[in-house]
Amino acid sequence: MDLESGLQATAAIAAATALGQVVTRRFPIPLPVFLLATGLLLGNDGLGVVRTDELSDFIGITLAIAVALIVFEGGTLLSVQTLRVLAPAVRNIVLLGLVITPLVGMIAVAVFLDFPWRVAALFGALVSVTGPSVITPLLRSVRVSDRLRAILMGEGVIIDPFGALLTLVLLQIATADSFDPAGPTNWVIVRVTTGVAVGAVGAALVWVLPKLVRRLSSREISLLIIGAAVTAFAVAESIAHESGLTAMVVMGIALGSLAIPHREEFDEFQESIVAFLVAAVYVLLAASVSFDSILDLWPRGVFVVLALTLIGRPLLIFLATWRSDIPIRERVFLSAVAPRGVVAASLASFVAVDVGGGLGGDTEQFIAIVFVVILLTIGVQSVYARPLARALKVQPVKTVIAGAGGVGLRVATRLRDAGRPVTLIESDEDAAVRAREQGFEVFLGDIGKVDVLRKAGVAEADTFLLCTAVDDRALLAAQLARSTLGVEKVLARVNDPENLKAFQDLGVTVVSTADAIATELAQLAGASPLSDIMLPVDADLHVERIVVTNPQAQRAIMSLGALRGTVVIIVRRGGTAVVPTGRTNLQLGDVLTVIGNQEDMERARVGLTLDHAAKALGI
Repeated sequence: MDLESGLQATAAIAAATALGQVVTRRFPIPLPVFLLATGLLLGNDGLGVVRTDELSDFIGITLAIAVALIVFEGGTLLSVQTLRVLAPAVRNIVLLGLVITPLVGMIAVAVFLDFPWRVAALFGALVSVTGPSVITPLLRSVRVSDRLRAILMGEGVIIDPFGALLTLVLLQIATADSFDPAGPTNWVIVRVTTGVAVGAVGAALVWVLPKLVRRLSSREISLLIIGAAVTAFAVAESIAHESGLTAMVVMGIALGSLAIPHREEFDEFQESIVAFLVAAVYVLLAASVSFDSILDLWPRGVFVVLALTLIGRPLLIFLATWRSDIPIRERVFLSAVAPRGVVAASLASFVAVDVGGGLGGDTEQFIAIVFVVILLTIGVQSVYARPLARALKVQPVKTVIAGAGGVGLRVATRLRDAGRPVTLIESDEDAAVRAREQGFEVFLGDIGKVDVLRKAGVAEADTFLLCTAVDDRALLAAQLARSTLGVEKVLARVNDPENLKAFQDLGVTVVSTADAIATELAQLAGASPLSDIMLPVDADLHVERIVVTNPQAQRAIMSLGALRGTVVIIVRRGGTAVVPTGRTNLQLGDVLTVIGNQEDMERARVGLTLDHAAKALGI
């Protein structure tokens, strides 16, 4: 390798990494698209800064380490608990994705580009992978439900090594003089077994070492984990070539499920490293692509991409989620989002050597069609993913709780038991670790910083609960949530009664600790449990009895928009009274005891009674 060419390529990748982060955060340009365009501009047919024909050794080592750490990072964003819940969906998508997508891709390039069938099969296997390098940044910019996020991340991380193994098995079969099924089967078994074993041992060592060596700093933890990941990859590859990615998946998911000290600092450290590695993969791939080979694919290459996205992906999701409890709108989103990533990019050049050698294919055209698939799936899907998520209403409906102490953890537990997704924010690392050990997602940070609130998903939450013991920080967090992030429903535990008005002026619903304790003690002393209804309430709250006379109101309470913002305490029907739930169906003549502010109560009266409904219509 020419040293000067290597330094030029490294400098170009570093500049593309930094510039890409700045540009794509300020303009609606997907980062992979920016990096691919940069690679084309600086590559062999462009300015010649990155000359891949002189960097074969550099590219091989760089791509191997880069893809390994990218897959490892994706694994750390998952957990065993999450995958256990979604195991059937992820398993079906991965297994069927290794059959349906390769078949559709193979037929598409054979029909539209006249690829030989053996070369077409290799292309189909290459584009079967999605990958965390594209799914992770997409999900950071497009918020979706926790289930969708886990399915897409699980698919992207797990299918990477198996897609790579499938490609290499097919390459062995295509270049072999004769076919023996036992050979490829044993080859795969050895690599999967080796990867699982090495990955599990690596994760165990990383988990044990901080317990043996106390007070490791965040820098030491970060270097320990990255160093262990690179070592595990190298060990797995030395034992069985092509087992390294499996080791990275296993090790990443294991560490993502364990309580690791200084996790937030490590995540930031790892994110910076992976940003550089992703840039290296995309710039080097694009730099090797010929402009003429891309132009030669028009418009047939677009037809290949359309076959993969409009036939292959929807067919895969339809079969993989058949008879599952995943709602149809989430299945549509899964069908529409499947960008191709770094494994396809990194293997394309390696496979292309044999494609142009003994398989009778066109090396440049093979690399170019892989490039086109990556570019178009990332570019187009990154543009429509956000509006599609909004239109399908698959964005997250969850509660974010500030404070993982006694109160916050109890509230989080009750909400989780009721089936509601919960995220916690905590500034104390010990409290955060305890909450994580109970299976909660916890962000370590100061709630007085808007970046921490954004990272925890407060902007997308339907409810933000402040359960901290410090009113000043809670008040600042409430102000940021209301004014900067636009959160409508903010609830706060207020410790000092003198601070109640400051929270109420922000439009925050408050619960006074002192009042709650006083009420509880009064009840223990013998006061009626309904005494709080009899006592004077806030001037903006009203307690009323409303008789249901509107036939349109004969539905479940949860489905009645007229009751939005109110609380139905009791439903009296004839001589009986019940405490209702959201599923309680109302009937004509029911007497409801309702609490709400003046505006919400007026809407309830209009929706529940014929007289008020007629007045609202001017009859």
